[in-house]
Order: sequence, then C-alpha cells, then structure tokens
Amino acid sequence: MQDPLLLLNQISDELNKDLNPDKMLQRVIDLTVPHFKAATGSIMLFDENNRVSKYILQQQNLSDAQAHKIVGQVLTEGFAGWVLKHKRGDIITDTRDDDRWLTYPNQPYTARSVLAAPLIRRNRIVGILTINHDTKPNHFKKQDLKLLAAIAGQAAIALENAQLFRQTELERATLSAIINSSHDVIIVTHGNEDEILLLNPAAEEILQIAGAQWLQKPLATVTSATDIVGLIQQAAPEASIECCNGKTMTAGVINVPNVGKLTLMHDISALKALDKLKTEFVTAFTHDLSAPLSAIKSHLHVVPIDGPLTERQTEDMAAINAAVDQMRTLIKDLLELTRLENLKDFYTCDISLQETVQNSFGRFRQVASTKEIGLSVYTAPQALIIHGSPSLIARAVDNLVENALKYTRPN
Repeated sequence: MQDPLLLLNQISDELNKDLNPDKMLQRVIDLTVPHFKAATGSIMLFDENNRVSKYILQQQNLSDAQAHKIVGQVLTEGFAGWVLKHKRGDIITDTRDDDRWLTYPNQPYTARSVLAAPLIRRNRIVGILTINHDTKPNHFKKQDLKLLAAIAGQAAIALENAQLFRQTELERATLSAIINSSHDVIIVTHGNEDEILLLNPAAEEILQIAGAQWLQKPLATVTSATDIVGLIQQAAPEASIECCNGKTMTAGVINVPNVGKLTLMHDISALKALDKLKTEFVTAFTHDLSAPLSAIKSHLHVVPIDGPLTERQTEDMAAINAAVDQMRTLIKDLLELTRLENLKDFYTCDISLQETVQNSFGRFRQVASTKEIGLSVYTAPQALIIHGSPSLIARAVDNLVENALKYTRPN
C-alpha cells in the first residue's frame, strides 16, 4: 500500500492542477481506489438544500438513467443518506449484515465492504466520498477511515476554491463585458508616469491607439492626445475637452485607493449641438420679435398727434406702453441668458448702487403711477460702490422693484 502522506501530497497536487470539478474529483477517485485496493468509488456533491448537484461514479458501464437511479436511492435509503444525516463517515464491514447498504434488482456492481467520508466545509456537508471492495468483508480498517476523511477534507477545500475561482471569473467576465460595451471612455492608470492598467474600446478610439500594445506603458508614450494626457496628469475632477475627432467630452479623474487614477469621459457632442441650436433659435426669435414691438412703440408715440385723447384712452395707451416695455425686457433677459451660457460679453466693473436703484425706479415709475403707488429713494450719504456685472445687478434690482409693485395693493 502506498504511503498515506505520499498519497495526500499526490492528491493535493492533482487538485491544484485543474480547477474543473469533474476532472478534479475523477482524479481523486482514480488515486484513492487503488490505494485502498478497492474495486470502485464515487463522489456525490450537494447544493445548499442537500440536493444532489453532481455525481461521479467510477463504474463506466452505467447508463445515465442507472446512475441517476442509484444516486437517488442510496441518498434517500442507503449508506450515503446515513452519512449525510449523521454528518460523519463510517465503515460497513459486510454489506450482507448491515441494513444501511441498499441492494436492488439488476445492480450492475457488487460490494462487500464499504468506506465513506463526508466532504465538509464551513460546517456543511458539500459531498460524500465512497469506496467499495467487491468480494472481501472487513476489508477497511479504522485508520483507513481517518485517511479517507483527510482526502475528503482536501477535496472539500479544493471544491470551494474552484467555486470561488469560477465566481471570480464570472464577475470578471461580467465587468469586462460592461466596460467593453460602454460608449463612455474608461481609462485606468497608476504610478507617477500614469502607466496604463485598463482601456476600453471607446478609450482606444479616442486616444487613437486601437490595436496597440499599451498595457503598463506610460500614457504619454502611446498617444498624441496631449489634452487628455494633461487632464489625467493634473487629476482634474471635472473638465470639458474638444477632441481631435471633433467630439466634445466631459471628463473627470477619480483617485482610487490602491489602484491609481480612474478617468471617465462622456460624449456630449449631441448636447452641444442641441445647445447651439437652442441659442440660434433664441437669437432668431428675439430678433424677429423686436421688430413688431418697435412698430407698436412707434405708433403709440404717433397716436396723440392725431388728436387729443380722453383720460381713459391715455390710461390705456400707458398700459400698452408698459406691456411693450415689459416684453422688451423679457427679450433682453433671453439675450443676456444666452450670452451668459456662452460666456460672451460677461464682464464686471464698479457699479454705483444708488444710480442703479434710481434707474430702476425710473423704468417702473409709470407702472407705479398706474396703481397709484408712490416710489421714494433714500440713499446713504456715502457712495455705495459694488463690483459686478452691470446688466445682472440691474436685472436683480428690477426684479425686486417689479415684485414689490406687483404684490402691493393700489393706493
């Protein structure tokens, strides 16, 4: 008989060679059966509900139907079921005198002595290893049970490692599929020279290095996209980049502990085009609307020339004039908003707050008069100078005055 330690080492080597459970467990049976001078062997594996998930029988002449029937019967009525229930291995010295051994008609093999041990991992039986001697009773001894238990323990650890490996590979494949199918640019670098750890296809395209060998190479040495290289070197949390292929990208660099820098870039070219279209529409709309408003304003000044107006007509003319002025103000606001969004004509300077308020009161004096509301300005003796955008400060003051007039009762 082979030395037990030598057998355990050999089984350990075989278990580490291949993480495929079928091949791994078949090698365990092929090595264990000859060592114990047995005739056959089998391994059953269970899921978390103690249902058979896989079985490997050394009997090569069994059909799938026969094997499935044998496994089901021995697990519910036979020796394997006893081991599963009691959570420990045991020896059947003679199957003819032991009720735990199940024999059924047309059984394709014979067994006289049986040795079984559970595969236990984290206090749960994950399988049962069984070996049989076909003719000799009392073939297996107590030390054989200890050795088989050690072999089963090694197999249980190997099975768990194989399961963790498969799970890791599945998660890696899933993550890889998600990253590679993403239209967003994903770049992972590390080190002072930003050596590349990962690029997805979108990143290869934007960096113009598709098909190149880039792993562990400094980013600056594999691409001419200096704007992206500079962004990553500076670790900018947020930026907008005009790429050489005409695309506009929003980008951000995140420092990932123990990994490096994760750079994410999203194509906003379509949004930019839509924003440009909106700006052009607003510009055209305000321009087209200004013409009829100017015409209305001109006619309002001409009407009194044709003849005297009644008091009611004068009030109506004043209301129309105020409405035209309000529409002009709205048009001006639209143009200011467009300029601000495009950062055009946006400047700041010193502004006299007293003068700004007085100008605003002048613009709303007619509206106040219509509602018979008095407007008074009380200014500080010293000049109140602020720094800002004249148009925005004037708009802010106008909003305050307009709301005050709107929500104040007449008289």
